[in-house]
Amino acid sequence: MINLRLLALSGLIPAAAGAHAGAGVRTYLNIGDPAPSIAGVKWLKGVPITSFKKGDVYVVEFWATWCGPCKENIPHLTELAKKYKGAASIVGISIWESNDPTSSAYLDKVEAFVKSQGDRMDYNVGADGPEGKVGKEWMRAADENGIPTSFIVGKDGKIAWIGHPANMEAVLTQVIDGKFDVAAARSRRATDVETTRPIRESMAAKNYGKALKLIDAAVAKKPDQERFYTYDRLVAQYHVAPKDAMVASEKILEQSNGEIGAYRMIVSIFASQKDLTPSVYRYGKKLAEKALEKGEMKYMFLAMSAEVSSSLGEFSEAVKSQEEAVTAAESDTHAPAEFVQFLKKKLDEFRAQAKKAKAL
Repeated sequence: MINLRLLALSGLIPAAAGAHAGAGVRTYLNIGDPAPSIAGVKWLKGVPITSFKKGDVYVVEFWATWCGPCKENIPHLTELAKKYKGAASIVGISIWESNDPTSSAYLDKVEAFVKSQGDRMDYNVGADGPEGKVGKEWMRAADENGIPTSFIVGKDGKIAWIGHPANMEAVLTQVIDGKFDVAAARSRRATDVETTRPIRESMAAKNYGKALKLIDAAVAKKPDQERFYTYDRLVAQYHVAPKDAMVASEKILEQSNGEIGAYRMIVSIFASQKDLTPSVYRYGKKLAEKALEKGEMKYMFLAMSAEVSSSLGEFSEAVKSQEEAVTAAESDTHAPAEFVQFLKKKLDEFRAQAKKAKAL
């Protein structure tokens, strides 16, 4: 999925389109809300959709000519249009094609693209106006920042579902049959937009202090959901409050009776995060050593230990651990062949690092 916020920063689309609606409470278009208008769309193929008729089901997908994943999804939409002909109307609306709200020159490019697709793009297709009104009233209003994104409009004219088109068909069938639980879907999306998404955004931005505050607020609101935030909380703590993270890690291991899965979850943090302090990495190596004593998933913990050594600048140690990881994986029938190849590739990288460090 192409992320709008990144494109806004690069200047490919107006930065305002990625702006958040409000600085405090997250307000957004949600499942169960009336579908916004699509008036102002320039129709390029198929039947122009001027309004959503009661009793009919629609799929409205937002895409762009510059979006690779969007173009890859075109045959899928054509397939759905044929399969559900008479039961649902498939609509593709091109958005974010121009940076100039006063010019419609981009329409020629979109129209040429649609024409070039021929039968490959066999459904109703339109393009948003230069001011991006439809994109704002749907995507921005729904707090959706990546394309392709699909909206299913139910027989009551309300949004029944929002998400990636690859996950859409099972829901579409239920909406057509009148069996989809819209209320449950609305609740799930509310949790995502109001709680989970802000945490993900903060983690991605490496704003770990904010992420911890959001996690604390989420747990205070729903204490029974605390376990779902364990990994992100630890990652954030290891960046800004490592002593707290170590205490929490020991508690997790104690409560799990040293279960290997708990070790794997915690040690993976040290292997995947490349901006932790040396003391944190050394703690991670100790946990990896304890996990190895259990004799389970040896190749996995050896590989993670190698990553930690690399982060510490101990490249010879990284090579040694990775060599042992490859040997262990090759003799473990549960190790996927592609993972063994991945380990070998990493071994080459560690050897190159060690060689470079030795030459300095």
